[in-house]
Amino acid sequence: MDRLVYTSLSAMQRLREAQAVTAHNLANLATPGFRREMVAFQPGHLVPVPADAALPTRVQAGGETRHDLLRAGRLETTGRALDVAPEGGTWLVVEAKDGGEALTRRGDLRIAPDGTLVTGDGHPVVGTGGSVRLAAGLADVRIGADGRVETRAAPDQPFVEVDRLKLVSPDPATLVRGTDGLFRPPAPLSPDPLASVVPGALERSNVELAQALVELVEQARAFEVQAKLLETAREADEQAAQLMRVSG
Repeated sequence: MDRLVYTSLSAMQRLREAQAVTAHNLANLATPGFRREMVAFQPGHLVPVPADAALPTRVQAGGETRHDLLRAGRLETTGRALDVAPEGGTWLVVEAKDGGEALTRRGDLRIAPDGTLVTGDGHPVVGTGGSVRLAAGLADVRIGADGRVETRAAPDQPFVEVDRLKLVSPDPATLVRGTDGLFRPPAPLSPDPLASVVPGALERSNVELAQALVELVEQARAFEVQAKLLETAREADEQAAQLMRVSG
């Protein structure tokens, strides 16, 4: 009985966490470059169990959040000059709020009032010498497939390269996702000369709406099953207690 209660209760806690992860995925369905989060469960024990123990008790279900980094999102052509979609294993380098470098696949870039090139969520994009900054009064800005940022002051003038996006190709297995939604490698990465982007396009979230909705339904039903198990354990405990009173 003790094992049943602890196992069911821990399963309910993990299922609530899984529901929160799935809801977070659905909330970011329209976020460019978003990577789906996943929850993996594994058993654990509240206390160390001897190797020769016949019946280990109080088994809990533990969980960890993983990320679907290998499956790319749908590529959508926008025709907007500042939109870029990282190709293959390419990632954009941005400046996090703590001043360090972080990685993102979000390519809906824009120019902040101070001339800084930022992502759609406001993180400055890193170039060859820090954040990419553009002068005021430019007629056109464009980004090449190799990350070159070019500008011109008037439509009748040629484009001039002013900076180059820092594009990297990290090992997805080493990336850690922060609470800010950005990914960080174990050590700073050097620019990859072979990395490229698709200008005038965006990579959409790799979250599948139908799949996420099915996951929510499955998680809700699994939660109901565990709740019923707890109710069954309570009824069995009451019946055992009543039987002991009658026997006494």
